[in-house]
Amino acid sequence: MPTGARSSRTRKATRRSRRAATSSAPRGDAYDVAVRYLGPRPRSVAEITRHLRSKRFDDAAIDKAIDTLRAQRYLDDETFARYWVEQRDEHRPRGERAIVSELMQKGVAREVIEVVLGEREPDADVKRAREAIRRPITRWQAMDEAERKRKIHQYLAQRGFSYDVIEEVVEHPVEESTE
Repeated sequence: MPTGARSSRTRKATRRSRRAATSSAPRGDAYDVAVRYLGPRPRSVAEITRHLRSKRFDDAAIDKAIDTLRAQRYLDDETFARYWVEQRDEHRPRGERAIVSELMQKGVAREVIEVVLGEREPDADVKRAREAIRRPITRWQAMDEAERKRKIHQYLAQRGFSYDVIEEVVEHPVEESTE
């Protein structure tokens, strides 16, 4: 075999060994990586921690980065939870059950979630449910009433709305004007 020619097996092994050598040590500072991760949208403390661990930073570097971000007010679970609820209400309406589940997955404490959701109006879920079905209900108008109610129920249940809210919306899918 000529000196410059290597088999594909040798090239792959060389690439793997280079990758292993460079991927064992994290690149850059944990703080810088966390700030870049915060760029697109706010994050919870647990999300930042998970991200930094995936980049193989040690616990001391992660804790230091998180403490710095908290001191600079870039990282706060309550602010993140408010942002998340606001975004959900505006862009993809979800029921309280689904929002709680999403925030729990993102590592926000149950107490913080309860505080943030407690600040909402009592009938906000019904308004969000009506907003959620606003577009698809036009497709369901041609269906018989029983089928339409089943579709509304299924659609809202998949989006985490409670049974009471779903029943209210099924009975009155479009909000009556109070004039």
